[in-house]
Amino acid sequence: MIIMMLLSFVIIAAVLWWFYSRDKATSLNPAWMIFFVVISMIVIFSSGLRPEKFAVNNKAITEPLGPLSYSDKMRYLEDQLKASPNDAELWFEIGQGYLLNGEFSNASICFDYALRLTDEPTANQYAAKATTLYYAHSQIIDEEIQALLDKALELDEYNQAALTLIASDHFVTFRYQKAINAWQKILNSERVDVDRVTIINSINQAKQLMQARR
Repeated sequence: MIIMMLLSFVIIAAVLWWFYSRDKATSLNPAWMIFFVVISMIVIFSSGLRPEKFAVNNKAITEPLGPLSYSDKMRYLEDQLKASPNDAELWFEIGQGYLLNGEFSNASICFDYALRLTDEPTANQYAAKATTLYYAHSQIIDEEIQALLDKALELDEYNQAALTLIASDHFVTFRYQKAINAWQKILNSERVDVDRVTIINSINQAKQLMQARR
């Protein structure tokens, strides 16, 4: 929660800089900008559509495993990795655990190893790496992150982790229609693991915020 609060303040500062750097300061009062950023962040983090959630598709990490805690599960995976240091899947699973726990530097290292050790990297691997860098880089999609997302979507045009990250970034920077388009693409995939209710609710929230800005 603390991490998310800090990231929210970083987002506000970044958007204000972006806004003023493009000579648009007269088109929207800064107080209204901050209001839209805060509301957007609340919607994203309360809706269940957080990007890291979809980058971590690993039941060993996300679901309870008897009496084992997060630390116990991570320790178990790390012990396995010591026995099989070239196992790309183990590196990826451990990276997912770090990402879910907000340990972005460690997650990035693990995903790098996973990508390096995989003959044909998957869309989910690229999307997880992109999501990790997104949070590590103050929630800004730079050229490196965009390249990773492009690779993920080239392999799987409906990859939920990549599209959720793209939608979330559009949403918190007021590009509500582009966020809607990305979420709609997830719905159009008609995949069984898609949380349609949550996505539709987020689309409706985006539409309401679009109306409020007019």
